[in-house]
Amino acid sequence: MYGLLFGFADTWAAMPDNKMVGKAIRDTEKLKIIASNPRRYTGKPRVGTMREIARQCEYVQNNFHKVTAPFLTVHGTSDGVTCPTGSKLLYEKASSTDKSLKLYDGMYHSLIQGEPDDAANLVLADMRAWIDERVERYGPKCNGSA
Repeated sequence: MYGLLFGFADTWAAMPDNKMVGKAIRDTEKLKIIASNPRRYTGKPRVGTMREIARQCEYVQNNFHKVTAPFLTVHGTSDGVTCPTGSKLLYEKASSTDKSLKLYDGMYHSLIQGEPDDAANLVLADMRAWIDERVERYGPKCNGSA
């Protein structure tokens, strides 16, 4: 009985407000373009989807300490979709000795597609600089021969 009820309940709408795109995208012109995409899902999140997201978040958070690879995590401080606390926890709990956290004041969830171009370019430049630094630090040295 529980399985039947839970399977049925998984299809129920979980949230009355589904205006996530407006909480993810700060640039109003880009918001209009993205919101008008006919392929964008506009339905309400389902109970089953929300349950699975919660389960995966718990799994990921319980395994932060296993992260040993170099990483950069970026987050907007005004993100209305996910809280910057998750990015901070990853940074604090990961075992990696080469980790970076960049918080962008006032930026939303979609740091590249949803921010004004100057802000998005700043994020991209920071990512590029982080990658270039790792290539210099860890990458093979090329002497011009194959």
